[in-house]
Amino acid sequence: MTTYDLWMTKFGDLPPLKQVAIMVGMAIAASDLLTVLFFLVVRLDRLDVALIVTTIIVIIVSVPLGAFLVGLNYRLKQTALRLDLALRKDDLTGLSNRNEFYMQAQKQIALCDREKSAGAVLYIDADHFKSINDRYGHAVGDGVLQEIGILIRSTIGEWDFAARFGGEEFAIFLTGADLGKADWISHRVLTGVRDISKYLGISDLDVTVSVGISIHRPGQDLEEALVAADKCLYAAKNQGRNRIVHADESPPTIFEPKLRKI
Repeated sequence: MTTYDLWMTKFGDLPPLKQVAIMVGMAIAASDLLTVLFFLVVRLDRLDVALIVTTIIVIIVSVPLGAFLVGLNYRLKQTALRLDLALRKDDLTGLSNRNEFYMQAQKQIALCDREKSAGAVLYIDADHFKSINDRYGHAVGDGVLQEIGILIRSTIGEWDFAARFGGEEFAIFLTGADLGKADWISHRVLTGVRDISKYLGISDLDVTVSVGISIHRPGQDLEEALVAADKCLYAAKNQGRNRIVHADESPPTIFEPKLRKI
C-alpha cells in the first residue's frame, strides 16, 4: 500500500464533518496563498485583471480537490462492488451462494409464463465427502469442492446458474430446460467428477456425486421444486450413491453409471 493509499484510508476513517472541515480549510489556505502571490506580482487595480486572477486561482484550487474527491468516490465504488460480490458469491468455488441462487431462480420463475415450466433444478451432493476430509485432509477436500465448482461452471449454459448451498451440496437451475437437457447436464457432472483425482494428482482418490432432478411445473414455486429435487437426491443416496434420480416419474428413473478403475 502506497503512502497515498494510507493517507486516503486514514482520511476516509474520519467523521464526515471533519472531512469537510479539512477540505474547506485546505481550499481556503490554498486560495489565500495564491491570492497573496498574485497580488505581489500582478496589478489588481483593473477589473479584467482581477477576474482573470480569480479564475486562475479557482482552477488551481479546484482541480486537485476535484481529483481527490473523484479518487475517493472511485475507491468507495470499488469497495462497494467487492462487498456486493462477497455477499453473492461462495469464496471457495466461485459459484453463487444460496441467497443469490434463490433470488435469481425466483426471478426466472416470476418472468416465466405461468402456463410453462421455467426449467429444471438439479441438487448435487459429493458422496462420502467426510471420509475424503478424514483421509486426505481438509485442503484436499477444499480442492475437490473447487474442482466440482469449475466443472459445474464449464458445464452449464449462459442463462443457467449454479450455487454452492453449503458444505458439499450444490444446486443448478437450468433455465427453460426439459428432462432431456437436465439429464444430459447431470450425466456430464456425474462422469466429469471422476477426473478430479487426476487434476489433484491423487491416484487413489475416488470422487463421485449423487444428483436429484426435478422439472419445474407451471405455477410451482421454487421451494417446491427444490424439495422435489432434494427428495430425489436423498433417494439416490439411499440407493447406493453415484447416480441420478428423476423426480418426474413414479417410480423415479435411476441412472447408475458403470464405474471405471482409477
